[in-house]
Amino acid sequence: MRDEYRKILERTAPGTPLREALDRVVQLGTGGLVVIADREVVAPIIAAGFELNAPFTPQALAELCKMDRAVVVDEALKMILYANAHLVPDPTIPSAETGTRHRVAEQTAKQLERPVIAISEERKRITIYYKSWRYELRDPIALSSQASQALLILDRYRRELHELLTELAPMEFERKVPLDHVAMVVQKAVQMIHLEEELQSLFVELGREAKLLRHQLRGLMRGVRETLKLVVLDFRKAQDRPVEEVIGEILKLDPEELLVPEVILKVLGYSEEELESPVPSRGFRLLSKIPRLPPSIIERLVEELGSLDQIERANRRQLQRIKGIAETRARAIKSGLARLRNRYISGGLER
Repeated sequence: MRDEYRKILERTAPGTPLREALDRVVQLGTGGLVVIADREVVAPIIAAGFELNAPFTPQALAELCKMDRAVVVDEALKMILYANAHLVPDPTIPSAETGTRHRVAEQTAKQLERPVIAISEERKRITIYYKSWRYELRDPIALSSQASQALLILDRYRRELHELLTELAPMEFERKVPLDHVAMVVQKAVQMIHLEEELQSLFVELGREAKLLRHQLRGLMRGVRETLKLVVLDFRKAQDRPVEEVIGEILKLDPEELLVPEVILKVLGYSEEELESPVPSRGFRLLSKIPRLPPSIIERLVEELGSLDQIERANRRQLQRIKGIAETRARAIKSGLARLRNRYISGGLER
């Protein structure tokens, strides 16, 4: 969702003064037309009406909407500038709307490039127009139900990712990681990120009613983006290519492309001839599980030794030759990897 659309929806979300006013108009059954624009912007297309300059309140706006024509509120939502305003936008501006109120709303929004809100008297629907954007506000109860269903799907995705990572760890220690398994891990993490983005858009429209749902989303997405980054660091073929660039390209894949392992692996840098051969892990993800081991040290370990296997094989003296690793840290790395191997090879759970 574009930022300018998001900001408009934030101002019309449940709990905001503007949404309270719009809901009052719906309840009154009168319909209405609201322009959100400063005086110098809207004045050229007002042919008649009352100039008010009254403080904006939800009650005042709802009452003024009982008159047939438009109400104009300033962009700061502090003042009601005009009531019963007869708007005369350029009639040559194209509009797909058939009703007079909605057609005027669309043409005004396109001409002024400011939000215009039309409330349908019969259908009791609230429609926002802004430039060429048209958006019909949805019922908060239906939105909450949709968000709850999406969170259930996200919870299932998280469990599936958990299982894939649990299966991945022993393969990493045994230097036998199938590339299709890497693709499935990446696929599941990206599906979760896409679903998170959809939920965030729903939450914008839900406003304060999304508080509990936001908390659930944070819990379900904890660590997912970090895991995706570490997996890409472990298995991208071209190490000189920025990890953010690789992840960005994966996130841009179409949903259909994301379901094809070969497409994901191509972004990671693998050719079709390489897809059948298992690959070693560099160890970023598993090393990150060792307590108090900074990312900078992990990066040096991988740079100096090349793979998880080589890091695990190195003795403490070899580890101490790497900048930033003294005897205590070398011992922690050896014991930490030993614990991880024991946990995963013996069938422990991913944490």
